[in-house]
Amino acid sequence: MDLRGVKSCLMRDISIRAAEAADSEFAYRVLERTMREVAVAAWGKWSEAEGRERTASDARAGRSQIIQWGSEPVGLLCVDKLDTHTQLDQLYVLPDYQRRGIGAEVLQLILSEARSAKRPVRLRVLRANPAKNFYARHGFKVISETAERLFMEYAPPREHDEVSCSLEQ
Repeated sequence: MDLRGVKSCLMRDISIRAAEAADSEFAYRVLERTMREVAVAAWGKWSEAEGRERTASDARAGRSQIIQWGSEPVGLLCVDKLDTHTQLDQLYVLPDYQRRGIGAEVLQLILSEARSAKRPVRLRVLRANPAKNFYARHGFKVISETAERLFMEYAPPREHDEVSCSLEQ
């Protein structure tokens, strides 16, 4: 899902642009600052080499997008549109910019597009990751789980759900 150039009308100054090869170091820094503790809690270790390879590969492949607040890069986004659903692979916001509504605003853009397309949004999150609570607050439900991960889904309202809601008002 390409959200490049999208500016949210709900929160000023948030934009999303395609990551370039030159963004690889920033992308790794975001991954490391947001996921290192979670990875260590889940697996007992952090692999810098794997993290650097993944962020560089995603940037080269055009999968990664950079979340900006004003002109400042503040996060990393990776969303794949598949045949059956939209897969949210990464939504990482640097700790200094968390709890300002930036991640929620980006997520709402993704969910809005999913509602328009009548497609679910799926993601996986490590059990040790407090982000699971963020996703639950935004309507994601656990649909499957393993010892280390929760698989969550946001299912857009069905048409009759939307009609019944409007009739209740």
